[in-house]
Amino acid sequence: MLWLIAHREFRTRTLSKANIISSAIMIVLIVGAAVILKPILSSDDEAAVVQVDPATAELVPYLEGVAAAQELDYVIEEAEVVVPGADGEMPEGVTAMIAGTATAPELYLGGGDGTLVGLVDDATRALALETEVTALGGDPAAVSGALDAAVPTVVMVGDSDDFDSGTFFAGLVVIVMLFIILIQSASVIMMGVVEEKSSRVVEILLATVRPATLLGGKVLGVGMYALVQAASMVGPIIFAAWYLDLFATLNLEAGPLLVKFGVWFLLGFAVFIVFFGGLAALVSRQEDIGAVTTPMMLLMMVPLYLAIYLVPSNPDGTVTQVLTQIPFFAPFMVPMRSAFGAITTAETLLAVTICLVTIPLLTWVAGRVYAGAVLNTGGRMKLADALKRG
Repeated sequence: MLWLIAHREFRTRTLSKANIISSAIMIVLIVGAAVILKPILSSDDEAAVVQVDPATAELVPYLEGVAAAQELDYVIEEAEVVVPGADGEMPEGVTAMIAGTATAPELYLGGGDGTLVGLVDDATRALALETEVTALGGDPAAVSGALDAAVPTVVMVGDSDDFDSGTFFAGLVVIVMLFIILIQSASVIMMGVVEEKSSRVVEILLATVRPATLLGGKVLGVGMYALVQAASMVGPIIFAAWYLDLFATLNLEAGPLLVKFGVWFLLGFAVFIVFFGGLAALVSRQEDIGAVTTPMMLLMMVPLYLAIYLVPSNPDGTVTQVLTQIPFFAPFMVPMRSAFGAITTAETLLAVTICLVTIPLLTWVAGRVYAGAVLNTGGRMKLADALKRG
């Protein structure tokens, strides 16, 4: 009977026209945005072209050496340079041109790329130094090696900033996706419970099935529906991130990201949705559901905002560590703290264990509330009265 109820709930929600259309629109928007952004991001990554006049060609190896040492992405090519006038323009696709002589080059910039000024300056100095060392009978390679070795040793004192924007972004994606799907699932199950009460369908159903079985079937069906919703969002997002090379750019790995999302999606769903389904039985009309949904939505928004704003400022503080072990906060706090590398494996396992221990208790409370309030057709029922009747 539990599976029949879950199967009916899943089919009704998943195969509804509204769900199919909204899911299709979401997929098209995500994939379409990736396709549109691809050429824009690719054009931004194109290396700037620097043309060097043959009269200044002696400077090219030094320009390339300095650019490689500083990890600057420039395409340096020899070409006949036509010096533009005061009102002239750079040739299409060319960022800068170098003319004059190797020891006194003239740099013509087509934009505000100040990095090139330092690049040409360093290359000119390197050429001048090597020329003078050679003239004095020295070994330019030995001098260059000595200069490279003459660097200070830096010792960091105090707490170092180990923030990684890539892992922070990964944590942010996990908790925001989790929040969106939990909000959708909570709305679906709460609206479903109230709809059955207001239409008196629940009275017919309870003639053949126990209240706990009915609530469990609805939660299981909505859970499978939420998995489909998650796949319809996560799949296109993973594709978009791969297509835009975000995994390489931000140094992310899709595997750990999906595992983190999967674990805390299951735990977060079990912690929130079962409880929300039971509390929804306290009201009998759609107009009154806001009195129950508003506090419940705040119960999810508070840990979301604390994970985004508290964790970055104090990822291993006492308050953060305590909130991490509270079941309603853990699904949001743990992924974000792990992004900062501020949570140990023991803390993570403890948070998971506490969630697993709390879920049966929340399920029992939700079952009692649902059983005590689901047949009430009057106004809003108090939680204490529902627990007594359940």
